[in-house]
Amino acid sequence: MPRSAYDAYDAYDAYDAYDAYDAYDAYDAYDAYDGRRGGAPSGALGSARDGTVGYWDGSADRTPLSTGRGSWEAYQTLGGKPKAHVLDSTLRSLFGVTLGNTAAANATGTVQCFGQTIVTLNKPEDQFLADHQLHYLRTAADLRPDRLGEIKVQIGNLRSFFGLVGHMSPEATKWTLMLHYAVLRLMQSIEMPLKFGFDVARPIAMSYKVQPIIQTPGHGSWPSGHATESFALATLLTRLFYNRAFDPASEIANGNELYRHAARIAANRTVAGVHFPTDSMAGAVLGVTVAEALVRLLDGETETSARLFHGESYKGDFNLSLLSSALNDASVIEVSSSPLPSGQVPAWLSSMWEAAKGEW
Repeated sequence: MPRSAYDAYDAYDAYDAYDAYDAYDAYDAYDAYDGRRGGAPSGALGSARDGTVGYWDGSADRTPLSTGRGSWEAYQTLGGKPKAHVLDSTLRSLFGVTLGNTAAANATGTVQCFGQTIVTLNKPEDQFLADHQLHYLRTAADLRPDRLGEIKVQIGNLRSFFGLVGHMSPEATKWTLMLHYAVLRLMQSIEMPLKFGFDVARPIAMSYKVQPIIQTPGHGSWPSGHATESFALATLLTRLFYNRAFDPASEIANGNELYRHAARIAANRTVAGVHFPTDSMAGAVLGVTVAEALVRLLDGETETSARLFHGESYKGDFNLSLLSSALNDASVIEVSSSPLPSGQVPAWLSSMWEAAKGEW
């Protein structure tokens, strides 16, 4: 995807893989079955019908089979975009974003799951970033020659990096892949209102010498969207890829392969010059916490982690080890628990989750 198109509406469709769903289900291929582009002309179909049906009095002569079905059976027959829209609508209904001030920038924002706050983010002020975060951009810039290739690909493609750990293909792991893209879109629907509501300046706004190696997006810097998305995906896929108890904090502490990739993706945004380390710390907290709540809901658990990030006072850098340390330091990230309701996951989504787990 061209760098200059990052903020374009159509570029988000490519990034979200809405178009991939159509290819995945061969939705667009239906009309091109005969190998010709453009599908069958309506006039030809109309004349063929008129020439073969003959007289019809309007009475029914067949009984529909694809009606009144179980929800999972019906869901599986949807086209690509309808599948995505139904899944997105359901997942987004589980979470909410609260920003108290609608007229000016907010100092605090929260995310709820079924009305219970699971994420609280306290943002840093611009002067704090200039004093305590900007210098990390100078150090990180030394890595640009080595990371440029990764940075460019990661603008619009996270799946390939997690695909290094466990393959994801339409044929072999179709439901894992569907959930992967759905969680990506879910996180965008959460992170963007927060970015908008916090309205934190980008590094380029604080020094002429930052000079990022990719174009700086026009929206706010905090929290980092790439960190949010990559850590959410790493959390989801940790549950699916690894055959062991689900504990994101322990997996981060032990540095599993998925979280290592997530941390590198996040850090690369600082290397590129478009994010501060605190942006990535906030995004990691947001992504891990929301995805953990989703996984625990799908698994039928009744409790999940709640986290508060003191971004207003965090002066440090970002990497996986620092994230793990922060998760055990209440002065940086306060960790508590939040209840989850039972019986709120639709039957078809539970079936999809079982199918995704069965792929591993």
